[in-house]
Amino acid sequence: MSSVPISTGVAPPPAPGRLLALRALGVFVVLDVALRLVGVGRVLEAVRGRRAGRGEWPAAAGHGQAERTFAAVQKATMFYYRRRRDCLPKAVTTFHLLRRQGLAAELCFGVRKFPFVAHSWVEAFGAVLDDAPERIETFTVIHRVKG
Repeated sequence: MSSVPISTGVAPPPAPGRLLALRALGVFVVLDVALRLVGVGRVLEAVRGRRAGRGEWPAAAGHGQAERTFAAVQKATMFYYRRRRDCLPKAVTTFHLLRRQGLAAELCFGVRKFPFVAHSWVEAFGAVLDDAPERIETFTVIHRVKG
C-alpha cells in the first residue's frame, strides 16, 4: 500500500522566515507612522521601555539570528511603499526585533560633516547589520542605544 498524503484543506504553517518577515512588516509600519507622529525621542523611549527577550545566545548562533532578522526586515520593507528611503525606521525596527529575541544590539546614530548627512544603523555581535562597514567608517558616531 502506498502512502499518499491526505489533504486536510489546511495550509501548512508558514516557514519561520516568513513569520519573522510578517512581524517585521507590522513593526516597521507602526514605527514608521509613530516616528512621524510623535518623533524619534518618544519612539526610542517606547522601544527601550518594552521588555527585552530573555536568552543567552552563543556568538555564532546569535550573529546568524541577527542576520536572519535583518534579512526579514529587508524583505518586509519591500512590501511597504514609502517615498522617503531613510534609514531610521529600518534601523529602529531591526533593533526592536533583536531586543525582543534577547539578542544584544546597539542602535547607532552618526553624522558626516561635509556634505552633512545623518545616518542610523544597527550593530550586533561586533558586526554592522544593515550597511557596509566601509560606509559606516565615514560617519562619526554621536549616540548609541544599547539593547
